Amino acid sequence: MKKTLLFSLLLLLAGVLPLMADEAFVIDNYKVEMTAGLDNAYDVTETLDMDFSADRHGIIRDIPLSFDGMPVNISKIQVKGYDSKVDFGRENVSIRIGSADTYVNGKVQYVISYRYSVGKDNLPEMDEFNHNVIGLQWDTVIKNAEFRITLPQAFDETRLNCTSGPYGSTDNTGVAWSVDGTVVTGHTTRPLNNYEGLTVALPLPEGYWSEAKELRPQGSFVFMILGYPLYAVVVLLAFFLWFTKGRDNQVFPTVQFDPPEGLTPAEIGYVIDGSVDNKDVTSLIIYWAQKGYLAIETERDKKDRTSGLEMVKLADPDPDSRSYEKKIFKELFAAGTGDRVSTKDLTNRFYKTVQWGTVNITKWFTESKERAIYAKNTGGPAFLAGLMGFLSFFMILLEAFHGIQGKGPMTILAAVLSAVIMVFYMIVGRGINNKGRDGSGALGVGIVLSLVFTGGLGVLSVLFWKIVLYKYLAAAAAAFLCALFAALMSKRTPHGDELLGKVLGFREFIKEAEKDKLETLFESNPSYFYDILPYAMVLGLSSKWSSHFEGIAVEPPSWYRGYGYDRFRTRDFERDLSRNF
Repeated sequence: MKKTLLFSLLLLLAGVLPLMADEAFVIDNYKVEMTAGLDNAYDVTETLDMDFSADRHGIIRDIPLSFDGMPVNISKIQVKGYDSKVDFGRENVSIRIGSADTYVNGKVQYVISYRYSVGKDNLPEMDEFNHNVIGLQWDTVIKNAEFRITLPQAFDETRLNCTSGPYGSTDNTGVAWSVDGTVVTGHTTRPLNNYEGLTVALPLPEGYWSEAKELRPQGSFVFMILGYPLYAVVVLLAFFLWFTKGRDNQVFPTVQFDPPEGLTPAEIGYVIDGSVDNKDVTSLIIYWAQKGYLAIETERDKKDRTSGLEMVKLADPDPDSRSYEKKIFKELFAAGTGDRVSTKDLTNRFYKTVQWGTVNITKWFTESKERAIYAKNTGGPAFLAGLMGFLSFFMILLEAFHGIQGKGPMTILAAVLSAVIMVFYMIVGRGINNKGRDGSGALGVGIVLSLVFTGGLGVLSVLFWKIVLYKYLAAAAAAFLCALFAALMSKRTPHGDELLGKVLGFREFIKEAEKDKLETLFESNPSYFYDILPYAMVLGLSSKWSSHFEGIAVEPPSWYRGYGYDRFRTRDFERDLSRNF
């Protein structure tokens, strides 16, 4: 059988090697009997007298699932005396006759019966009987063909025409036929060669098929039920889960001039968005410098710009410091000489410690019920919401792959692709939940990969696999919305609400601080600018924070050595630090 390039590639991806072989048989006689009802449905029996010239397991009989561009239904398929398997594809139903454990050779007769329902045709002024009684798919010689067609009521036999030959042939010299009442019988007068068929055409008056009804593509009813209705249901259920289990309480910012409850800058990063990124961890270096644990020295280039920094150990963290602080501090200087380390020493080495820090700072919250920021009972609802999004995309891919042979491998491929898509959607949903705050650029990567995979599969599904564009978009939108609800499923604890209110108030102060208030705070605490700076870095407001102190006589910090400008400016200082941390 012919295989499309796309089919072959997909089979290779699934690890299946298709067997390609020429037909090793001829058909001595091909007899077709058709009995029609007023509903334009036919009870068909095909008797094939085969002559195999080599051992074969059997044959495949493909029957088209369309008639003049309209869908047909095929049912009640039976094969007399032989094992058979029926596989409904997008364009054909394939009847596989034979057994993998048994070979046939020589003379064999197959008898196939089925019901072929056409339903209403798309012709406004007439009905018709127009069928390839012998199809064009046979890659072998049919020595003789005969047919008997019984129609339900009278017709104009002068309009009957029977032709044979390749696709598009109008030659009626190779067929002989006769009419007896409502029965048409005929046979070929010459053999049919490879890919030649026999067509019987009979125009009929409009309304001849008086009981015919419109049909949907076979197998599409399941996809219709699990199509648009499914997409609406999964989104509504995901919304319900989020609304009842994962929706946060409304939080109001409180007036806050200092970090709440002695939290470190990295912990503030977790409170604000539920994640710890690299910048949260490296902000601890400025935090430790302000606490007197280390000093920072600058390295400058020929243009007197900071080209690197070196950290000098002054003291170990206090015994009551967090355990993760002690570990990260130790590993920081282990990357250098033990007492000194430069930013160049940290390149391609310290990232493992930073990654360890992102995990263990999160654990500092999650391992303690008293410190927990997020409720633990939202994992199940989040998983269910994500699973429903997966189901939405999985079903549209199953429908797209419906016409491709190899249901097992294609089902696995659909599941894998749907899971990959949901991962990308979850990354985007997480970024939206974090309001775009993601130092690793995961949100941008997620958006790009989501568009590439969704768009690529969409083009293949619509152009090659005949999926309706709007249906594909509906499935993709439903999957994304479910992923978004799953990502938003992070209900805070009462303690988390309280902390977030303080952090939001603190962030608002850093962003909108009035100069008079800053001067008052600065007078009572000359190191106030440096106390707040690492927190401003975590909150993405370090530049804004330093600009508030323009015109205020801020002295360089004692822990920062080698400042190279003629006059100390907080904005220049912040810019130098931000380049390195």
